[in-house]
Amino acid sequence: MKKEYDFSRAKRGTVRDLPPIEDLDRHTKVRITIMLDNDVLQFFKARAAKRGAEPYQTQVNRALREYMEGGRPPTKDDLLEDEGFVSRLAERVAEYSTRKTVSRRPR
Repeated sequence: MKKEYDFSRAKRGTVRDLPPIEDLDRHTKVRITIMLDNDVLQFFKARAAKRGAEPYQTQVNRALREYMEGGRPPTKDDLLEDEGFVSRLAERVAEYSTRKTVSRRPR
């Protein structure tokens, strides 16, 4: 290892797109140890095991955030009435169907 390095020709790296300082806590993840009832953990892990589902930690975080913000998790009826959700779901189904059809074609 050298005692000194020459940085005179060094180039500055690109600056990451960080969220605004007031939103920094919301976007900062912290590793913790938490004790959950087994049935709660199994519930979220079962949901996460379904194709296309978010990881269970993300689902638990979302449920806690909704509780913290005074909301409740959306029900199936709420989701079916949400035009944005229905259109995004239709796009994902169409994308999945297209990929599945392409992968089934004989070579």
